[in-house]
Amino acid sequence: MRKFIKILSILFAVIVSLSGCNGETEYSESTVSEISSVTGEQSETEVHKAEKNSKNTISATESKTESSVQSTENSTESSETPSEISENESSNEESSDEESEEDSSEEPSEESSEDESSEPEKILDKSILYEADTKYFINNLDENLLDIFLKMYNAVQNFEITVRFGRAIPSDDLDMLMFLLNYDCPEFIQLNGDYSPIYTDESEETVWGVYFTYNMNESDYGTYSDELRLFFENLKADINEKTEIEKEKYVYDMMFENCTYDDTDAYSGTVYGTLINHVSRCEGICKSFMWCMRELGIECMCVSGTPKWETDAVYAGHSWNIVKINGAYYQLDLTIDNLKYHSSEVKYANYGFFNVNDKFNNETHEMHDFYKKLGVPECTSEEMNYHKMNGLFVYAEGSAEEQFRTILENNFSNGKIDNISVKFESMSAQNITNAHLEIWLRDFFDENNMSLLHYNTDYDEICHTITVFAEADSQNGDE
Repeated sequence: MRKFIKILSILFAVIVSLSGCNGETEYSESTVSEISSVTGEQSETEVHKAEKNSKNTISATESKTESSVQSTENSTESSETPSEISENESSNEESSDEESEEDSSEEPSEESSEDESSEPEKILDKSILYEADTKYFINNLDENLLDIFLKMYNAVQNFEITVRFGRAIPSDDLDMLMFLLNYDCPEFIQLNGDYSPIYTDESEETVWGVYFTYNMNESDYGTYSDELRLFFENLKADINEKTEIEKEKYVYDMMFENCTYDDTDAYSGTVYGTLINHVSRCEGICKSFMWCMRELGIECMCVSGTPKWETDAVYAGHSWNIVKINGAYYQLDLTIDNLKYHSSEVKYANYGFFNVNDKFNNETHEMHDFYKKLGVPECTSEEMNYHKMNGLFVYAEGSAEEQFRTILENNFSNGKIDNISVKFESMSAQNITNAHLEIWLRDFFDENNMSLLHYNTDYDEICHTITVFAEADSQNGDE
């Protein structure tokens, strides 16, 4: 019936036009009301269809098809001629409905499709980012990728399941943006690293959106975020007056002692799992260290890639930090120490990757290429390297034995050498020292008129370190 009323209205307009009337056409109030009613109900139906279709869409191809069907319905109804109206006048309501169904199979007009899909887009800027100025790699994105990243960031903030970019981008770019969303935004403790790209076609080379997965609901997120806020307040109250290197080592030692490596826990990839639940994997460890540094006013970032020491597929990826101390950048990998701590009999940190340079780090770590494209700070200094600062470094030049004995002498106190980590510039010096370590320790204690009661050593080929703990028999010593 509504269709019939609409047709009568259009016929009336045509008759007025043919009669040569000029100026604005005056419609009766009831006619306008009925026309508006029909148009409004059709619009609501189309919106409902669009919402339903968008939720079930997996590819852009399917989306375009659905949009075409909707625009077909619009263009068909608006393209009726006066002759068609005359035929409709003589038909009953049932035949009118049949003709409407037949009309819907016509090809859509391109203009109608464009009008329907155009919606005002919300403009986002970096003000939505938490501590935007600390996000090193995000600030290096070009304008187009930054725009898409902000859409993704905004979606995760609101616990949205999916976000659509408004244009297609290479699949590799989505991978990069997801890494940055996960690693450069530690505040997103709710975000699971798993995601599903929405590909534009079967080639899977380009995407136009992404589906997210979450670790927790919004209520838990609020509770856990409050716990983290209190943690950082206490951290700053404890050490805010210390120097940068003191703050860095404090956080390193705190996480080393309190966090157990576990890649199975639901929150092990988050800051919450690491700092509150004390279980984590490399992802959670490096993000937690970064957030602690940022809260303490120290520039820090997470990077990810492949560990060269791993040969099997079980451990496919790794992540670590770059930190800026006293104006210079350094590489730092707390996870390696943490793994050794919980798997070895020796329970002492070896600080093997505490502020190392690129040359040393690149021997065992392969960074993802996209970080290099965005621009990675060069780490060339060794001034704040743990072992060099503390005189625990054996250089390639010179006698390894003499340098090692000097280190023992400098760290011998009250009948013991208390868990020192010695780093070696060359593997040959490290191998020689490890082969003769027991003999050198016994000779050293004998020279000090003490018998060796107990010692532990831990050889680490990846870190180029040997960790030593040794003490004398308290019954034997100088009388």
